[in-house]
Amino acid sequence: MKKIMIVCQCATNKGDRAIAEYLISKLLREDVFITLSTTEPNLWKNPDVKKIKIIGPGYQSLFNKTKNRIVKKIYHELTNFYYKAFVYPELIQKAEKRKCEKISKSFISELKSADFVIVTGGHHITSIRNKNALFSITYDIALTSIYSKRYILWSQTIGPLSFDNEKVEKFFGDIIRKAAAVFIRDDNSKQCLEKLVGKNQENIFKSYDSVFGFGNGQYKSFHERENKVGISIFNGLKKAFHTYSAIAKVLDYFVLKGNAIEFFRMEYDSGELKDIQSIISLMKEKGEIKIYPFETRTEEHLQELSSCKYYIGYKTHSVIMALTTATPLIGICYHKKTFDFMNDYGLGKYAISDENFDVEDALRLTEEVIEKANDLHKLMVEKSKMIATSIEDSLLGVIHEQSNL
Repeated sequence: MKKIMIVCQCATNKGDRAIAEYLISKLLREDVFITLSTTEPNLWKNPDVKKIKIIGPGYQSLFNKTKNRIVKKIYHELTNFYYKAFVYPELIQKAEKRKCEKISKSFISELKSADFVIVTGGHHITSIRNKNALFSITYDIALTSIYSKRYILWSQTIGPLSFDNEKVEKFFGDIIRKAAAVFIRDDNSKQCLEKLVGKNQENIFKSYDSVFGFGNGQYKSFHERENKVGISIFNGLKKAFHTYSAIAKVLDYFVLKGNAIEFFRMEYDSGELKDIQSIISLMKEKGEIKIYPFETRTEEHLQELSSCKYYIGYKTHSVIMALTTATPLIGICYHKKTFDFMNDYGLGKYAISDENFDVEDALRLTEEVIEKANDLHKLMVEKSKMIATSIEDSLLGVIHEQSNL
């Protein structure tokens, strides 16, 4: 039995969880044992304890956990300082990595024992969070490139990247070059990688996000659906706040058209609930409103989403989930990747930048989506099935090739 390890899974993010659940569902068809490294093992309900081992990440807090938010923030900052000052410099050197091996001993042991490692997406290798792209998740990616036998980067968005240290830039370039394969899910990533490793790198392939792989599911036809609009928001993003009043007005319009409202949780974070309540408080039309919980498996989430006739997606994977279930939607885009995913379905005209989210434009598009919803649904059904088949073929092909199953 081959041992496959999945790393860089963020348990508090619904989209990241969906990617991992898709990978696990396909891998369990093979004769493999799976180790899943996740940020929060306690949030995973193990679907098959005999064939899956759940462990924590390589990146470890250096202090005891606490529920006190202020103390927790202080511990977080101290941990970040220690890694930045002492661990990351050691990580990018060719010398012995004593601090890394002490902090991440069990994680490294699992990497060494795995026949094959899958570094799961989505948007991890980027300078958006940190100038040199060095933070908790890319630390785990770096350890994978150093200690594993073979690995692929799966379902990735990469970039933007900016470095003020040539050694760090070369280090990330080597991570890409050493990978057995790099599967990117949007055109922006291709351009970014060409700048990092050149145009002739033969291990880079254009694919789709894993969550599109659920597109072969049995979802409700348009006429079976309820008069209901689903919505997900982007909490914690400063520029998102200015969109909330406009979103509330769009939801008012849907209510006046006889639709219920269902918010879909995408983050395991109390801040998301607060932002949802903020939008509800801004609504003038108080129709039927409910909130779908975070703690559900992806297939359950998708089935519930497919009970909606329409959708407003802000988080990237909320848009992907609506597309996958053939739910006519308006996509609010905080990054170019969301435009790319909408364009993959020929629905680019229904994607709006959150930088220029205008109520009048949104209402105009809402009217058009409602008017053309049945035709849009039919188009999306066929596209979803085609993409789902392509993803499964790509995944199983590379798994068989790289792990000799």
